Amino acid sequence: MSLLGWISNPIGSALGAVGSGLIKVFGNAVLQPILKGMENGQNTQRDVAVQVVQAEIAANQAKAAIAPAFKGLIYGIGIPPAIHFGAACLTKTFDLGWDVQPLPPEYVPIEATILTAFFVSSPLTTLARAGAARLLKA
Repeated sequence: MSLLGWISNPIGSALGAVGSGLIKVFGNAVLQPILKGMENGQNTQRDVAVQVVQAEIAANQAKAAIAPAFKGLIYGIGIPPAIHFGAACLTKTFDLGWDVQPLPPEYVPIEATILTAFFVSSPLTTLARAGAARLLKA
């Protein structure tokens, strides 16, 4: 060991000297169990990481499999309120003579929520994702 090593890192140098002394005295009887324990811990961590990645892959495959049906459901929920709202606006604005019945009062906030989610939140989310993807590429 060099004098510079002792001066720059006295604790590390002392522990290294003690550790090397123990290994010289006890030999592989001390070193092998420690190394085996470290190896087992690393293998366990690796196995857990592999299982996490496999679970994420399976979840993404499941999302991809149900996405078309879910998209149809979203359009099935979003289009009728959009048609009703558009027809009501057109009739009030241009007097087209359409008989568009107003919604019952308890349904108005539901229609507003659906329209906001369908025509405001969804496009803004798409724009935010596109902007984030562009920033990440830069």
